[in-house]
Order: sequence, then structure tokens, then C-alpha cells
Amino acid sequence: MTVATPYARPRRSARPRLTLLAVSVGAIAAFTGCSTPSSAPDSGTSADPVETIGSDFIAGTFDQEAADLLPSDIAEAGVIHAAGGPGYAPHFLLADDGETLTGNDIELLLAVGDVLGVEVEHEDVGFDAMIPSLQSERVDMANGAMSVTDERLAVVDYVTYFAGGTSLIVPTGNPLGIDLDSMCGRRIAVQQGTVYADNYMPIFDAECTAAGEEPIEISVFPTQPDATLALTSGRADASMSDYGPLVYVADRSSGALEVLEETYDPSTWGFTFTQGSDLSPAIAAAVNVLIEDGTYAEILSKWGVTSGAVEESEVLTSAGE
Repeated sequence: MTVATPYARPRRSARPRLTLLAVSVGAIAAFTGCSTPSSAPDSGTSADPVETIGSDFIAGTFDQEAADLLPSDIAEAGVIHAAGGPGYAPHFLLADDGETLTGNDIELLLAVGDVLGVEVEHEDVGFDAMIPSLQSERVDMANGAMSVTDERLAVVDYVTYFAGGTSLIVPTGNPLGIDLDSMCGRRIAVQQGTVYADNYMPIFDAECTAAGEEPIEISVFPTQPDATLALTSGRADASMSDYGPLVYVADRSSGALEVLEETYDPSTWGFTFTQGSDLSPAIAAAVNVLIEDGTYAEILSKWGVTSGAVEESEVLTSAGE
């Protein structure tokens, strides 16, 4: 297996701060397209400090029963290679050092590694390249906030860990009055390779055509920050993505953006594996250990995504197991 140089391994702590940490000003610009001021306002006082993302992670507790489920080659190597990169806050992003990969889903999988007694190394793989990276055996698993769909289940297995919900982010005040039922003729930005681009937008667009209304102008971008930038720069009227990440972006937009409260087709997210992978049962067992001992809830609370908590992790396959 050929694996690129992994992201820096963060320093771990069993008792980190549990407050939701804000991104730096530069990161806000990357998420929302807002410009970064070159200097503090000349008000006679220093600008308020910007709290940045730290690298203390909540650790999981080793569980022998779960560790016994690991494939022998991974147990012997002591490391799981996972596809996953920044660009989908608060689930995946870089810390203020520009090297440490962090976020809810990253922290959760690192805690899974603690439960299993192995390290987890993430390789930066674009979202639409995650399944190919599995199929080529470049990585052992993919960690990419990937929604479960029938099309994907035909080629990969899942271990569920989160429940998402789709919505729209728009300029504050929603001047065009856009909602999920009135996107016909509007410019909607989405990330390539996602259910929003491949599944949901074609459904909404077909409904517009069937009703004799103008088609949706769908713009597809490499990453969600690119789609958000299209919105803030006036090249799109709204962007569709998961509710939690959109709220995270809106909260850091200095009041420029808001997220619609309505959601569409709540979806289950899962870590992904090649079909029949011997690793997926161990990952599911470890997630369930974290759920049962409260670590899972701590991590989701830290990142402000408790609304997506699941009660149990399951292995999903095309056979319906």
C-alpha cells in the first residue's frame, strides 16, 4: 500500500477544553469569501483576540474486545490509513498551525483508534476520489462525511456514525426568498461528488421542468468553501449542503449569511470501506464503545453537532446486513 505523508498527529489530551473553538480570521475568509482586514481598527484599543482551533483531542479508552476484531495485518502494523482532508468544517478542517487536521469526524476517528489501540493517519484525498482510493487499496477506509446512498452501497460498505440533514445557506435576510420549494430559475452552488450535486439537485431541477418553470442553474465546485465563495461573491443565489456545516459557516460570516431552518431528506453518514472489508466490524464496535462511555457525546458537543448524534453504529452493506 502506498500512502502519502500524513497530516501532523495532534497532541492528545483526556481532558481538553470542551468549548467550541472558533476559526482564525484567515480561515473565516476561506469559508465565507469575506476579506481579511490588514490591520486592527484604529479605535484606540486592541482588536478582540481571535480564538483559534487548538490541537488537544478527546481521547478514547482502549477496549480489548473491540481490538480483537481488528484484521491481523492492521493490528500488527498498529496503524489505520484513512482518506480524509480539510474543507468541510466543523467536520474536517485545518488547525491554526496549517498542518494539523482536525474537526468532529477527525477527532471521532482518532478516538476510535484509541479504543482499538492503533494510530490513525489521514491522507488528503478529494471527496470525489475517496471511493476510488478505497478500490485501489491506497487506504484502508475513508472518512469523508459520506451520506449513505443505494448507489454507493453498490460499491462500498459503511459504518454509520452521524445523521445529517440538507439545507440552504443564503445572504442574511434571504432577499430572493429562496427555500427548498422555490429554487427554479435560481443559481445554486454545490460541491462535486456529493449527494447534493449527484442526487438532490437533479431531483429538484426535474420538478421545475415538470412544472413548466425555469430550470435551476446548478454550479458544481471542487469543495464546499468554493461553493460558499460563489455565494458570497454574488455568483450564486444560495448553496446547498448539510445543515450543520452550513450553520458553522454562517456563524462565522460576520452576519453576512444565514441558513434556512427547513431541512430535506435527513441522511445517515458513514465511514466507508471496500465491500466485505474485515476492518468495518472493528470500527463499528469501537464507535459503539465511544457511544456507550460518553466520549462520542463529548466530541459532538465540543464541535456543536450534537443534533447529528446516533444511538448505535452499524455496518451497512449492499446485502442489507
